Amino acid sequence: MAIVLELLSRKNIPLKHYKFEQDYVCVGRDFNNDLRLDDPYVCPSHMLVAIDPESGKLMVNDCQSTNGIKVNNKFVRQATLNSQDVIKIGRTRLRIIDTKVPLAEAMPLSELEEDLSWLNQSFLAICLSFVLLGFLLLSKYLGSVQEFNLIKALPSELGQLAVFCLWPLSFAILAKVVKKESHIISQFSLMWIVVLIVNGLILLQKVAIFNIHPGAWFAWFELLVFASVVVIFIWLSLFIALHQANKRRNVIAISMTLIILAPIYALGFLSSEQFSPRPSYNPTLLPPTYNITSAAPTDKFINQAGSLFTQVDKLKIK
Repeated sequence: MAIVLELLSRKNIPLKHYKFEQDYVCVGRDFNNDLRLDDPYVCPSHMLVAIDPESGKLMVNDCQSTNGIKVNNKFVRQATLNSQDVIKIGRTRLRIIDTKVPLAEAMPLSELEEDLSWLNQSFLAICLSFVLLGFLLLSKYLGSVQEFNLIKALPSELGQLAVFCLWPLSFAILAKVVKKESHIISQFSLMWIVVLIVNGLILLQKVAIFNIHPGAWFAWFELLVFASVVVIFIWLSLFIALHQANKRRNVIAISMTLIILAPIYALGFLSSEQFSPRPSYNPTLLPPTYNITSAAPTDKFINQAGSLFTQVDKLKIK
């Protein structure tokens, strides 16, 4: 029977495992130990993990150490170990692994991973960042009512790109923490594509408002579309960064979307009162670029304006 010890991080994340084809393992800071730990709080000869010849179970013995031994957060001098027990000596955590326990079945490999391999191209990520920067500058130019100055507009848009970079960097760091490949290039490419899609949807929203004047249903439609984009974006970010079951990934993606969108829309609905002594107005002027319909003749516009006053009078009566 082999003795397998797994080195853990402070959050019990596996870092490394050690397998010993012998009946006992000496653990300590001394170089003569079977497992040497570079931990100043561990004694030169700290503990002994051995197989009991009678029961065949693993036993741990404290070798008169200074800081003692904790098994599952309880101090022990001698104890019987079970699979998945966590031993803490000094600031080092070790877990007992039973090699006889069968492992879980392998997760099915999705073809989506191969389909997304094209995202992992540095040239693509750089090109997308420049396209996004150009799109942001163009949007700012179209929405500007004053003389547009590229030099003054560039720093703010670059700052916006820097803020966007926090998302892929956080997922890359998370992947490194759990000892997975960061896929940072794929994360950046995905980020730029999603931001471009969102900005494109905002542009379509302005065109729709400018031309068809949608009703109250349009706000719920916007929420549905935006929530779908956010869910897909978070799902793909998790898919690229970590190895998870689909059910768990779905739950995390939906939960994070609710956490992100719920406060934004809740504050929006709470602040939309029927009457306010200090009403706020949206002074945004949409440029003629957004207009894709023909202009109405003057007579028709006057007739439509008269019908609007009639509708207002009906609302007053109600």
